[in-house]
Amino acid sequence: MPIKTFKLGPGTLTIGETGTPVDFSHQCTKIMVKWSKDKEDAVPVLSGEELAGDVTYSASLNATLLQDLDPEVDGIVDWSWAHKGEQHPFSFVPLVGKSITGVVEVDPLDVGGDVKKRNTSDIEWSCVGEPELVDDLVSP
Repeated sequence: MPIKTFKLGPGTLTIGETGTPVDFSHQCTKIMVKWSKDKEDAVPVLSGEELAGDVTYSASLNATLLQDLDPEVDGIVDWSWAHKGEQHPFSFVPLVGKSITGVVEVDPLDVGGDVKKRNTSDIEWSCVGEPELVDDLVSP
Protein backbone atom coordinates (compact mmCIF):
# COMPACT_ATOMS: atom_id res chain seq x y z
CA MET A 1 0.00 0.00 0.00
CA PRO A 2 1.40 3.47 -0.83
CA ILE A 3 2.10 6.01 1.92
CA LYS A 4 -0.87 8.26 2.65
CA THR A 5 -0.87 11.29 4.93
CA PHE A 6 -2.46 14.71 5.32
CA LYS A 7 -1.64 18.16 6.66
CA LEU A 8 -3.90 19.50 9.37
CA GLY A 9 -6.08 22.37 8.17
CA PRO A 10 -7.63 24.43 7.07
CA GLY A 11 -10.30 23.23 9.43
CA THR A 12 -12.61 24.27 12.23
CA LEU A 13 -13.35 23.76 15.92
CA THR A 14 -16.87 24.64 17.00
CA ILE A 15 -18.42 24.07 20.40
CA GLY A 16 -22.11 24.31 21.19
CA GLU A 17 -25.51 23.28 19.97
CA THR A 18 -26.36 23.06 16.28
CA GLY A 19 -27.50 26.48 15.10
CA THR A 20 -25.58 28.36 17.82
CA PRO A 21 -22.05 26.89 17.89
CA VAL A 22 -19.11 29.09 18.84
CA ASP A 23 -16.16 28.93 16.42
CA PHE A 24 -12.78 28.78 18.17
CA SER A 25 -10.77 27.76 15.07
CA HIS A 26 -8.88 31.04 14.98
CA GLN A 27 -7.44 30.41 18.48
CA CYS A 28 -6.10 26.86 17.84
CA THR A 29 -2.39 26.35 17.24
CA LYS A 30 -2.54 22.60 17.89
CA ILE A 31 -5.50 20.24 18.20
CA MET A 32 -6.21 16.52 18.33
CA VAL A 33 -8.68 13.96 19.55
CA LYS A 34 -6.61 11.65 21.74
CA TRP A 35 -7.57 8.11 22.68
CA SER A 36 -6.61 6.34 25.91
CA LYS A 37 -6.76 2.60 26.55
CA ASP A 38 -7.36 1.02 29.94
CA LYS A 39 -6.76 -2.72 30.08
CA GLU A 40 -7.34 -4.73 33.20
CA ASP A 41 -4.93 -7.48 34.13
CA ALA A 42 -5.72 -11.00 32.98
CA VAL A 43 -7.16 -13.35 35.61
CA PRO A 44 -5.28 -16.66 35.96
CA VAL A 45 -7.37 -19.75 36.66
CA LEU A 46 -6.46 -23.16 38.07
CA SER A 47 -6.26 -24.85 34.66
CA GLY A 48 -3.36 -22.60 33.68
CA GLU A 49 -5.44 -20.53 31.30
CA GLU A 50 -6.11 -16.84 31.72
CA LEU A 51 -9.32 -14.86 31.40
CA ALA A 52 -8.48 -11.77 29.38
CA GLY A 53 -8.91 -8.47 31.19
CA ASP A 54 -11.54 -6.01 30.05
CA VAL A 55 -10.45 -3.19 27.75
CA THR A 56 -12.06 0.23 27.75
CA TYR A 57 -11.31 3.22 25.56
CA SER A 58 -11.86 6.88 26.29
CA ALA A 59 -11.10 10.01 24.32
CA SER A 60 -10.34 13.65 24.97
CA LEU A 61 -10.17 16.82 22.92
CA ASN A 62 -6.65 18.19 23.37
CA ALA A 63 -5.59 21.57 22.05
CA THR A 64 -3.22 24.47 22.47
CA LEU A 65 -5.16 27.71 22.29
CA LEU A 66 -4.07 31.33 22.07
CA GLN A 67 -5.37 33.15 25.13
CA ASP A 68 -7.82 35.93 24.35
CA LEU A 69 -8.75 38.47 27.00
CA ASP A 70 -10.33 41.22 24.89
CA PRO A 71 -12.63 43.15 27.24
CA GLU A 72 -14.98 44.00 24.36
CA VAL A 73 -15.41 40.49 22.95
CA ASP A 74 -16.09 37.23 24.79
CA GLY A 75 -13.42 34.78 23.72
CA ILE A 76 -12.56 31.21 24.59
CA VAL A 77 -11.12 32.12 28.02
CA ASP A 78 -14.35 33.87 29.05
CA TRP A 79 -16.44 31.12 27.48
CA SER A 80 -14.53 28.31 29.25
CA TRP A 81 -14.80 30.03 32.61
CA ALA A 82 -18.54 30.67 32.17
CA HIS A 83 -19.21 27.06 31.09
CA LYS A 84 -16.79 25.12 33.32
CA GLY A 85 -18.08 21.68 34.25
CA GLU A 86 -20.75 21.74 31.53
CA GLN A 87 -21.08 19.27 28.68
CA HIS A 88 -21.24 20.68 25.16
CA PRO A 89 -21.28 19.14 21.68
CA PHE A 90 -18.22 19.80 19.53
CA SER A 91 -17.20 19.46 15.91
CA PHE A 92 -13.56 19.30 14.88
CA VAL A 93 -12.90 19.40 11.14
CA PRO A 94 -9.20 18.57 10.61
CA LEU A 95 -9.56 19.07 6.85
CA VAL A 96 -12.35 19.40 4.34
CA GLY A 97 -14.28 16.15 3.96
CA LYS A 98 -13.81 14.67 7.45
CA SER A 99 -15.03 15.70 10.87
CA ILE A 100 -15.01 14.42 14.41
CA THR A 101 -18.09 15.07 16.49
CA GLY A 102 -18.88 14.37 20.11
CA VAL A 103 -19.55 15.89 23.48
CA VAL A 104 -16.89 17.34 25.80
CA GLU A 105 -16.85 18.34 29.43
CA VAL A 106 -15.45 21.88 29.61
CA ASP A 107 -12.64 22.83 31.99
CA PRO A 108 -11.64 26.48 32.42
CA LEU A 109 -8.52 27.66 30.58
CA ASP A 110 -5.45 28.71 32.52
CA VAL A 111 -4.52 32.35 32.06
CA GLY A 112 -1.07 33.93 31.98
CA GLY A 113 2.44 32.88 31.06
CA ASP A 114 5.59 34.59 29.87
CA VAL A 115 5.73 38.39 29.98
CA LYS A 116 5.68 40.12 26.56
CA LYS A 117 4.85 36.82 24.82
CA ARG A 118 1.71 35.50 23.15
CA ASN A 119 0.44 33.17 25.84
CA THR A 120 -1.32 29.90 25.18
CA SER A 121 -3.33 27.45 27.25
CA ASP A 122 -3.35 23.67 26.83
CA ILE A 123 -6.65 21.88 27.26
CA GLU A 124 -7.57 18.24 27.71
CA TRP A 125 -11.34 18.13 27.75
CA SER A 126 -12.76 14.66 28.38
CA CYS A 127 -15.21 13.32 25.84
CA VAL A 128 -18.54 12.09 27.16
CA GLY A 129 -18.99 8.77 25.40
CA GLU A 130 -17.02 8.16 22.22
CA PRO A 131 -16.53 10.76 19.49
CA GLU A 132 -17.39 9.82 15.90
CA LEU A 133 -15.25 10.15 12.78
CA VAL A 134 -17.62 11.29 10.03
CA ASP A 135 -17.12 11.42 6.27
CA ASP A 136 -18.56 14.79 5.23
CA LEU A 137 -18.20 14.28 1.49
CA VAL A 138 -21.54 14.21 -0.25
CA SER A 139 -21.91 11.77 -3.15
CA PRO A 140 -23.29 13.25 -6.38
